Amino acid sequence: MQRFRVLKGFIVLLGSLAGSCSSEPPVEPSRSVIVPVAEDDTSINRGLARIAGTSPAATGMVVSIVLLDPHEDIDVPLPQQRPVMDQIGRQFVPGFILVRAGQTINFTNSEDELHTVHVKDSSDESLFNIATMMGTAYDYTFNQEDDYSVVCNTHTEMFADIMVVDEPYAVVAERDGSFTIADVVPGRYTATVVHGATRTQQDIHITAGSNAIDLTVS
Repeated sequence: MQRFRVLKGFIVLLGSLAGSCSSEPPVEPSRSVIVPVAEDDTSINRGLARIAGTSPAATGMVVSIVLLDPHEDIDVPLPQQRPVMDQIGRQFVPGFILVRAGQTINFTNSEDELHTVHVKDSSDESLFNIATMMGTAYDYTFNQEDDYSVVCNTHTEMFADIMVVDEPYAVVAERDGSFTIADVVPGRYTATVVHGATRTQQDIHITAGSNAIDLTVS
């Protein structure tokens, strides 16, 4: 399916949550190493945790995405900042957005050229298809976990991807594999690392304060 080939191409650039495609490879279990580290952080005083972690480093253009799924129900508010996907230079900017289910994305057009924003889910079903002119904006709330493709029907070279996850904590790692997550509720989690077509999982225990996590250990 063409949409999935486009998404896979973007996974090569940034990594991806791949939970919605039936052809994804099986999850490979592994174990983690957690070492408390001394570091000043405001979250420590609030009984929360700060994670300084390591995931697999970039391989070419492939980087890692880290997801934390709690073993117990926790209440983690949605981020207050609303992500923006702009259209400029005949590109969607940024070309990839990772959000939690329930977040709203603002779609804008910052150039004097008529575009469209056509969003489809992993089943190739259209969520919406709107025309955008310079200075216009359109908000859409993504309530369903899935991988979404974004195209401009007027300019077929324009495409982007949106990944919506249910996990309360999700982050794209740096090229060296490092990542940080602040204000984490202490407890047990399943950490999933998506690195291109490879997915690994391991159970981890997060304690209040600073935690160093090595998600490269198998």
